[in-house]
Amino acid sequence: MPILALTASQIVVSAALYYLFPAMVLLWRAEFGWSFGQLMGAFSLALVVQGVVAKYSGRLIDRGFATVSMSFGAVLGAACLAMITQVHAIWQFYAIWCVMGLAMGLTLYESVFALVIRTRDKTARGCISLITLVSGFASSLAFLLTASISDVLGWRGAVWLMVGLLVMVNVPLVSYATTRLEGDRKAFPTEPVQAADPRGRARFWLLTSAFSLSALGIGIVVSHLLPLLASLGVTSSTAVLAASLVGAAQVAGRLLMTLGTRDARVTGVAALGLAGMAVAAAALLFAWVSPAFAFAFAVLHGFSYGLSSILRPLIIREILGARNFGSLQGAVMGPAFLAFAAAPFVAAILADAGGYMPVILLCAAVQTLGAALLLQIKRR
Repeated sequence: MPILALTASQIVVSAALYYLFPAMVLLWRAEFGWSFGQLMGAFSLALVVQGVVAKYSGRLIDRGFATVSMSFGAVLGAACLAMITQVHAIWQFYAIWCVMGLAMGLTLYESVFALVIRTRDKTARGCISLITLVSGFASSLAFLLTASISDVLGWRGAVWLMVGLLVMVNVPLVSYATTRLEGDRKAFPTEPVQAADPRGRARFWLLTSAFSLSALGIGIVVSHLLPLLASLGVTSSTAVLAASLVGAAQVAGRLLMTLGTRDARVTGVAALGLAGMAVAAAALLFAWVSPAFAFAFAVLHGFSYGLSSILRPLIIREILGARNFGSLQGAVMGPAFLAFAAAPFVAAILADAGGYMPVILLCAAVQTLGAALLLQIKRR
């Protein structure tokens, strides 16, 4: 039951704090008249803060404070969303998203992974598979729900709905789940692992570099998907439908990982996922020919991301061990968060300078290089 509760809480918090921005960016541009670069800068700032917070959030979880940190993060995120509905100036928007980065660092996937590895180490793979499998619907929830509510109540109505879901649904679920998991920890003892600092090891840097490159490509897709598709001549309704398919395809990829590849080498499968995202980006080059290529991109990108994202904590544990996993994961993923944070701004600069074609090529290139680095780890 606590794993199911944690899964449900992640659907809500991911939709409200993470996917809300890309789902709302076009509406905010129309409302405030700010450029994409200005808007994406706020999201980048939030992601930078999330990256800085990641290691410290991991330490809190390592020390048994998951209930306090994750519940506080959800309440803080709800307060930030409420304040967004009252924004009038760009500096206010940036200040709110800066604080939102703290909420994201305390509540999203990496915190959940650290908690599960800490409390269910020997059965963590199955738990993480379930959590990521079901919570893949968060992006679909964010895009479809915010679009439908915004049509009726405006974007502020959609944001207030997310506030209510965070406070009334997420907080009770995460409080129950974290309390139960910490209480059950003695029934799932962890294995002793090496205590040496892994940052001197070549495999640490290969792993960190691969995740960072992939995060750059994923961040571009997440933050720019709707304007990117619009630049290719895809209608807004088709773009929203394609964006919603990404989440469903993630679930399919994670389901395959859960059911069909239990004994597979996780690093090799993750490399395959990164290569799939590179091919998906290439499909976008032809979206102007037919909307079918936009749907092909959405399905392949979502499937490949679902396949690889479920494996991140498992790869870190397999290569670097489970001791002090929260802090260790934060050290590995910190640069990836920074790359993800830079992605909206980098893509905006490239798009302003040469349109979205260079952006698409960059996405394909970084995923290809990331896959190559993961394969290099596999050979060591």
